[in-house]
Amino acid sequence: MELQQTGIWVACCLMLLFSLIAVFKSGHPVKALLVSCGSGVAALFALHLLRQLCGVGLPVSDVTLAVSAIGGVPGVILLLMGSLILG
Repeated sequence: MELQQTGIWVACCLMLLFSLIAVFKSGHPVKALLVSCGSGVAALFALHLLRQLCGVGLPVSDVTLAVSAIGGVPGVILLLMGSLILG
């Protein structure tokens, strides 16, 4: 269990690093950051609303909102994979 949690933390840190690199390499870092945050939060809410249809979902909490806002859509995917793996 400890190894899985360590792997998830490493994946989160790498995702954050790659997201920040992509944002700052774009010509407009503030605009790219806002679009990434908005799309991540929208994906989280869409997944939350469609959980009855899909069978999987994520609760909307402070942690999931922060990860989806910082990581964007890849952050939501990482949260979903972590939820499915860890149960």
